[in-house]
Amino acid sequence: MATLKDIASKAGVSQSTVSRILNNDQTLNVTDQTRQKVLEVAQELNYRSLSQRYNRGNSQSEEEKNICIGVAQMLQMEELQDDIYYLLMKNMLDSECFEKGWTTVPLYRDETGRFGTGREIELDGIVAIGRFTKEEVKDFHQYTDHIVFIDSSPDEMKYYSILPNYHMAVRNALNYFEEMGYEKIAYVGAVNTYDYKKELTMDARYYYYRNSETMRDTFDEEWVIDSEMNPRSAYASMIAYLDAHKNPPEAMLISSDVLVPGVIKALTERGFSVPKDTNMIVFNNTSISGNCNPPLDAIETYIQETIRAAMLCIEQLRMGEIIPKKVIIPCSLVKRGSVVKKK
Repeated sequence: MATLKDIASKAGVSQSTVSRILNNDQTLNVTDQTRQKVLEVAQELNYRSLSQRYNRGNSQSEEEKNICIGVAQMLQMEELQDDIYYLLMKNMLDSECFEKGWTTVPLYRDETGRFGTGREIELDGIVAIGRFTKEEVKDFHQYTDHIVFIDSSPDEMKYYSILPNYHMAVRNALNYFEEMGYEKIAYVGAVNTYDYKKELTMDARYYYYRNSETMRDTFDEEWVIDSEMNPRSAYASMIAYLDAHKNPPEAMLISSDVLVPGVIKALTERGFSVPKDTNMIVFNNTSISGNCNPPLDAIETYIQETIRAAMLCIEQLRMGEIIPKKVIIPCSLVKRGSVVKKK
């Protein structure tokens, strides 16, 4: 399968020039002879654009059917038991690849912490879910340079990345709380999370919460319930808050539904319920928030659209695209009644 790199090499021009000519960019300042040469080489090499390849239906070539995608996860297997969001993302990726006839191969950390497949294999691309250190990213390059990151962006000038629009999500949640009459809105979740260097940095959800509340002149450190991203820590943090304040916050923005079981357990043990005593909006909208009693209002982060965007980026990388892209997926608010009008 010919790529932009193949065409560029044979035509004696850059990959960027090839891409712009094949996309009929009339603003590109090249001679007619160069344009013609690139088009002739593309035809000679039987180059197909991304849209042509997607529209071929069942005429998929054997090479495309044999595409092998590596999948790396930030979380260890035992951590995935708590975080259904990343587990769903991995399962969705496997499903989407299966539908396209692609094979997925997991990359695991060995006893030294290095990522690998555990066998000799060539990968056509890697989808890396979460945050990874520079050393871990180097491990990926042993297999391929076609790497797409989901939920992190380690180097925007080098890698494709797919992220949810956290700013939009937090703004929608806070606006809805305000619309329902709540001014004092607590934040439950990690204030700091690990970045790609595995160093603590301010979590994006908390960052936008703090900034938004500061802009409204309603930010108060007392309403920040700092918790590690697991239900056990959420339970302990919620109990500590109730011990100090006696009553729960009137409204809570919870940074992940992985925290919900711990928060609900703490509230129930102290005789409180949702939405009678506290109102709640939670990130991610997995089955945890939907099947909770009562079902919780949630931020929909569109996992399937995220996975499809990642696969599209893999396609573009395999075609020789050299300019990386940062794709921001919008978020929406799913209302189920865990936020009620303030009396």
